This record gives sequence, structure tokens and C-alpha cells, in this order.
Amino acid sequence: MNYDVSMTPIAKRPSEKSRRVGATLMGGMLGMTCYYLPISKDTFVNSAFRVTRKNAEKDIKTLTLAAEEISKNKLSEENRIILKEMSVAENLSAISEKCKELKESITDPDTVKNLKKSFADNFKKYKKDASLMDSVTSKAMSNIKWNGFKWGMGIGAVLGAALSLITAKEQ
Repeated sequence: MNYDVSMTPIAKRPSEKSRRVGATLMGGMLGMTCYYLPISKDTFVNSAFRVTRKNAEKDIKTLTLAAEEISKNKLSEENRIILKEMSVAENLSAISEKCKELKESITDPDTVKNLKKSFADNFKKYKKDASLMDSVTSKAMSNIKWNGFKWGMGIGAVLGAALSLITAKEQ
């Protein structure tokens, strides 16, 4: 006796849920290409200034903590090193002066204007050769690219999901 039972695979159509998930993922993946979109000068200048402002605010916060420790005569070794790196003496007046200088660097209209002009003037150089960037401009470029990546992925996923719902209704 020959029992030849051949099983031919039955082609199944993917379920609605899996099609929706697949379309959402595909749309998100296509949207990720926004990472490679060109960067405008204005976007770069604003992002670089935002990074500069965050750095200054972080330094002010660190100096404030160091000043509190100095007022209690308990300056930690970490804050001592930070003060030395910032070239600030270990006294309250020097720390206060440095905080004032940092605050002025991000609030004074003339200083901000000159800083933004510098970013704008060097934009082509930075865009052409990444090795010319400092930490601020590198962080700004990275932020812009990753924001494009995230937004593109999100919008692409939404569009993919919407298209999958539209095609599901047509069938």
C-alpha cells in the first residue's frame, strides 16, 4: 500500500491586523529616510544656539551647587575639578562672576546675535567637513538629523496605517 499524502500549502492571505502592522512598519521605515534630508542654515543656527544655551544653563547649575558647597565649607573633589576646568577660583565671588558671564552669554542681545552670526557664517564649512565642528555644532547637527528621523518615522507610520485601513475597506 502506498499512502501518498502530499500536502500542498494553502496560500493564506495575511490577516487584517498583520497587514496593518506591516504597512505601519513599512511606512515608518520609509519615513526614517528623513534623517538624510538637507539641513537649512536657520534650523542649524537655532539648534546650535539651543545647545549653547543648554550647556550654559548646565554650567550655571553646576557652579551654583559648587557655591553652596563652598558656603558650607564642604567642596567636593568633583566640584573642585569642575571649577579648575572652568578656570574659576574656589570662592563665591569668582563663581558669581562666572555665572553672570555665562548668563550674559545667552541673554545679551549683542552676544547672542554675534554667536548666531558665527554659526551662520561657518555653516557651509561645517556641512562640508564634519571634522571642523566643535562639540556644540556637532550636537546641533546630530539633534537635527535625529529629530528628522523620529518625525519621519512617526509620520510614515501614521500614513502607512491609514493606507492599510483605506485598502482594507476597499476589499
